Amino acid sequence: MTVRRGCLWALIVLVGLIVLAGAFMVGVLVGAALTGGGLLWFPGTVAVVEVDGVIQSGEQGGLFSSGTFSRTLISQLDRARRRPNVRAIVIRVNSPGGDAVASDEIYREIRRTRQEFNKPVVVYMESLAASGGYYISAAADRVVANPNTLTGSIGVIITIPTYDELLNKVGIKVYVFRSGAFKDTTSGTRPLRPDEEALMQELVNQAYQRFVDVVAEGRHLPRDRVLQIADGRILTGSQAKEAGLVDELGDFRRAVQLAAELGGIRGEPRLQNFRQRTGLAGLLGSLGTISPPAVAGPIWGFENGGSLMYLYTGF
Repeated sequence: MTVRRGCLWALIVLVGLIVLAGAFMVGVLVGAALTGGGLLWFPGTVAVVEVDGVIQSGEQGGLFSSGTFSRTLISQLDRARRRPNVRAIVIRVNSPGGDAVASDEIYREIRRTRQEFNKPVVVYMESLAASGGYYISAAADRVVANPNTLTGSIGVIITIPTYDELLNKVGIKVYVFRSGAFKDTTSGTRPLRPDEEALMQELVNQAYQRFVDVVAEGRHLPRDRVLQIADGRILTGSQAKEAGLVDELGDFRRAVQLAAELGGIRGEPRLQNFRQRTGLAGLLGSLGTISPPAVAGPIWGFENGGSLMYLYTGF
């Protein structure tokens, strides 16, 4: 009887150990899957977020909407950085920039991804990553560009079209009732006065100083060095690397490898794209890159109402 009890207890202990060992292995495998540790068949995940087209404020919507909308992009970025299995993020940038506020919002969220979520971010510049496209890139841990990428264009622009002469020719007269001398500065119904030109230039100057500060801080460059190239000039990827604006010359695959290294991923990482194209423009987006009509409105000032723009206007 005593022997049988001893055998029974031994069997119970053995079964218990087997169960604990099984639970431990399951925990290890699940943990690897969640943390992207690259164990066995659970590779780490690199999220891919795309900044494509003119950067604008708000959310993407509508059949013919195109470009990158700040709230939509930030939502995609937030989903990616909150996924436990995502160890690093690659942001593909193909943009001439756009609205200054929208660019700054995206910049802040990229920096927050690195600082608060401890997720490394690598930017890969495709054909174009200029002005606001570069502004947001300065927030990344590393920047990879193709040697022929067009980037730089560090600067600010406000465009205010006036059509008073056209109105006069057509015979249309506009009466404006304003509460202050500067209330209708951006209306376009009359030429700007010298004091209004000075006012608008001061707005541009302040936004420009912010741009220079962002680049100097993000790229760990002396401010004086940034000022030497911050005159709106466009640079190739090779020139940008020489100037310290880019870390490496390479392709998208290299950007993914670099992100995986920074994220501590062993082996080939799994890619997960968080880009959600909507509307007809999204369906047709793969047919070409940024087209002149996509940026004509912001450049000429008909869509931004005199807004500050971090926008490359070389179209």
